[in-house]
Amino acid sequence: MDSGFQPKFLVCVECGEEFVFTTNAQQYFAERGYTEDPKRCKHCYMQHKRDKRTNHFEPDKADLEVIYPE
Repeated sequence: MDSGFQPKFLVCVECGEEFVFTTNAQQYFAERGYTEDPKRCKHCYMQHKRDKRTNHFEPDKADLEVIYPE
């Protein structure tokens, strides 16, 4: 069965490496309604997802403002 998709070679915005957006991945994206191609390779996507999750639960303490009672 021809899905009409062709492999695309994209460049990751994080590491600058070229990666393949496979026909299966394109079909997966299309089935879920995604209209844009991925920006990150799989490795950088997973790292970004991990970092986002970690930063959400552990904010950088240097950014916190300490308010002392008078």
